[in-house]
Amino acid sequence: MPTATDLVRELKLRQYCREENQDPHSLDMNSPALRERIQSYFDSKGAPPEYDNAEYSYFFECAFGDDYAAQQRFLQEKLNPQRVSLNVGHRVLGALIAIGAARVVFTTNFDNVVEEAVASVSGKSLVPFHLEGSYAALEALNTEEFPIYAKLHGDFRFKSVKNLSADLVSNDEQIQRCFLSAASRFGMVVSGYSGRDANVMAMLRRALDYPNAFPAGLFWTVPRRSDASGEVIGLIDEAKGKGVRAGIVETGTFDILMSRIWRQIPGKTPELIAKVRPTYAQAVSIPLPMPGGQFPILRTNALPITSLPTQCGHIVCRKVPTYDEIRSRRGGDIPISAFAIDDGLLYWGSRSEVETFVPTQTIVERTIKRFHDPVAAIKDSMVTKALFEEALAKALCTTRPVVLRKKGRELFAVASNRSQDAAPLTALRRAIGGPIFGNVPGRAATWSEAVSIRLEERNGMTWLLLRPDIWISPVPKRDEAREFIRARKLRRWNSQANELLDAWIRVLLGEAGGGENVTVTAFANDDQPVSFRINTRTAYSAGRRTDVR
Repeated sequence: MPTATDLVRELKLRQYCREENQDPHSLDMNSPALRERIQSYFDSKGAPPEYDNAEYSYFFECAFGDDYAAQQRFLQEKLNPQRVSLNVGHRVLGALIAIGAARVVFTTNFDNVVEEAVASVSGKSLVPFHLEGSYAALEALNTEEFPIYAKLHGDFRFKSVKNLSADLVSNDEQIQRCFLSAASRFGMVVSGYSGRDANVMAMLRRALDYPNAFPAGLFWTVPRRSDASGEVIGLIDEAKGKGVRAGIVETGTFDILMSRIWRQIPGKTPELIAKVRPTYAQAVSIPLPMPGGQFPILRTNALPITSLPTQCGHIVCRKVPTYDEIRSRRGGDIPISAFAIDDGLLYWGSRSEVETFVPTQTIVERTIKRFHDPVAAIKDSMVTKALFEEALAKALCTTRPVVLRKKGRELFAVASNRSQDAAPLTALRRAIGGPIFGNVPGRAATWSEAVSIRLEERNGMTWLLLRPDIWISPVPKRDEAREFIRARKLRRWNSQANELLDAWIRVLLGEAGGGENVTVTAFANDDQPVSFRINTRTAYSAGRRTDVR
């Protein structure tokens, strides 16, 4: 199903070809160079910048003016149900609606993907409320005739679609009354929406003025926090200022978010699971082959972790904080301790530091969380895995000639550029065959050799995965330095890659390849220290002798 961005690109291409007398069928909008050329053309004509909130309506108006019939034909062609391919996110949403777990859904989309999803997974029909029949939406809400699925901008199969700038000034009154009533009864999760429509954002702000606004909270999900627009950030701040529990939540894509929600839904029938996830992974028992002793030997970048911590600090709170609330209280300071939010605050490090994350009066108990089977805990919980991974990275980097950095969810040990750390990094310089940090040519950025640190569970064991990389500072400059990074990595073939992995193991563990077990510790002098024992020999796969008769 084409996205709003896809539709805008299609309209840009059509208009560009009309004005420049070119054949649109000979041009491919998947080409970045062509998109840049067309965007430059429209920039020169004063069109809205790419991804600007006004861009969508601008190009619809250029293409169709106020000819709603032509607009409808275009949308029917592009959003034809026969072209729909349901993804897992839509199937999950369809299933949640069908089983009553999602009772009220509002959308700015005007396609029929959700209706198709409900029919696909449950065999039931979902009749949406839209601009042609909006008068019934509020009545359905008042009489609790769930599920309620309402289209704020109409349905592409009808003429009353809100696409143009004049249309987006105000909402349909009946649909808005239904939304405002729902907002005073339920919480709200926003997903897959940029907040670009002035009328929708005004409606959300109006809902905040109602008594008991969003009693279960208002949460805006984004693939990355940097994707949240200024309008969205302002709305969430306003909600918090009015006492609503609200936040911007980084969830990954819509499919990732819905898949995670689906895993937590109890009582799913096998039939429904098969409809939602036709290729759902099932447990199998395939015996591993016996260890080999022949060439070739394939070395991996995984080191076995032979001992894990079995307890951490646990602060039980009357009201569990969000990460946004913790960031707000920290004022931008990066925590020293490793922590995670679960049923309270789990942590390794300083209790006094972690207690600053929440108001003192909300703390109910200070206790210990025990992991009777830490490997199973890591396998079963993303929260626990992230906590162990952060603690492992901090233990590896403590007292070593590196600095710990984070990009997104990934942790990196970055080679230090301090003069006193030069000697311990000799093996790394030797493996690289030159300097291990410097300035990126032609860019206001610096580079350093680095290694990604990850924790993984496989076959009942935990492993430390080390992946050599190049760190660019500041992080936003990384895209500009792609060619520089590619050039530095280009000739790191087997021999050098082997030496580089050995060098990083020595930097972090002191030994490499001998099979010793090395203990690394973080927060040794704090309330909750944490230690891991790691073997210095990486996992490998050796060939097996095959007898030919």
